[in-house]
Amino acid sequence: MDKLERDAPKAVGAAKGADIACVRAIATGAAYPTTRRPFKRRVIEARGAAGAFTVTGQTAKALEALVERGAAGVTSLEVSSWALRLSAYVHDLRHDYGLTIETVREDHEGGWHARYRLASPVTIERRSA
Repeated sequence: MDKLERDAPKAVGAAKGADIACVRAIATGAAYPTTRRPFKRRVIEARGAAGAFTVTGQTAKALEALVERGAAGVTSLEVSSWALRLSAYVHDLRHDYGLTIETVREDHEGGWHARYRLASPVTIERRSA
């Protein structure tokens, strides 16, 4: 291949600002450049019966809700603005972090729903995002 052919700019690459957009896309690993700011994941450092642990993302937000509500517990409806999968987050807290979370079945007209109560002693030591 001829050096001129190899080093010649392509039509897309020659477009004004294309080199800047490409650098941003390559740096973020995205296929196309984006104007969205990267979101910050919620991180909670807590201490339970088994010792210190760190929870991130929506699971951290679910832990925070369980700790704040205490004996009253939490239902999916009460956190429906952000927790579309509360039962999955509770599953993760039980199995990945060894927390004891009670599931209380509350009957109502047309069926039932679950109320989750944190039974393990948990202290939130540090929160971020």
